[in-house]
Amino acid sequence: MESFSHAVFFDAHRVDFGTFWDLAIPLNDGAANPQAFGINSPRFEVFKAGSFVGDVSQGGACNVVGVQVSPHGNGTHTECAGHIGASASDDRAQNCGPGTCLTLDQSLTSFWFEALLVTVPARLTRTEQPGQAWVSRQDIEDAIGKWGQRFPAALVVRSLPNQKDPQTRNFTGQNPPAFEPAAMEWLALGGVQHLLTDLPSVDPEHDGGLLLAHRCFWFPEGRCRTNATITEMIFAGDEIQDGPYALNLMVPRWALDAAPSRPVLYGLLPV
Repeated sequence: MESFSHAVFFDAHRVDFGTFWDLAIPLNDGAANPQAFGINSPRFEVFKAGSFVGDVSQGGACNVVGVQVSPHGNGTHTECAGHIGASASDDRAQNCGPGTCLTLDQSLTSFWFEALLVTVPARLTRTEQPGQAWVSRQDIEDAIGKWGQRFPAALVVRSLPNQKDPQTRNFTGQNPPAFEPAAMEWLALGGVQHLLTDLPSVDPEHDGGLLLAHRCFWFPEGRCRTNATITEMIFAGDEIQDGPYALNLMVPRWALDAAPSRPVLYGLLPV
């Protein structure tokens, strides 16, 4: 019998806290990170003030390091509908800038979810955009269908081909795959609240600012799904099998539309 410290009941399953997979890519100083959209690399800078230096190796009493980071282009991050201007008070508005838009700490108010991991190819499926690969609705529908007809609260999509250099890959100028807007709308209408992907964005690198996949997921019927989130630039290694898991989605409480995040999948045990 599993002890409480290793497994608890979780919606008809028990969560195995001893079996887990971290989907977040570590954030490092400088270029040793995944990057996208030409955003500058993160900077870790030792704090100095007067005679104090926040570096023990330089004689400081303790290490104190400041961080400059832009979550959308610097590794694993979770974003809410404030990313496309959603309002915290008007569920139809999409014109709110930083300081007035919906923020992630307002959007993400619970942190454990039923999750399904599926592996889906990115294909050249739309002739109107030559060279752009897509994660299609049909492929996602087929992948979810293998596990039944019920939509999970959180869907983790591992795209093919899987990344071989997740910690240092620079997506800028590479025209990475994106999600078909129809796929995102179908997931939203089906009730998927949290989408996680290894791609740098659910939309193409260059789409004229339309961000249709984001909009279809957060505003599928003209009203904002304020509690829905998108997590981008995860890494799910090939050793993690497709199937159901428990997801712990951890984020700092930043009053911004996005923040670095640490999604962790936990195994499930039968009741």
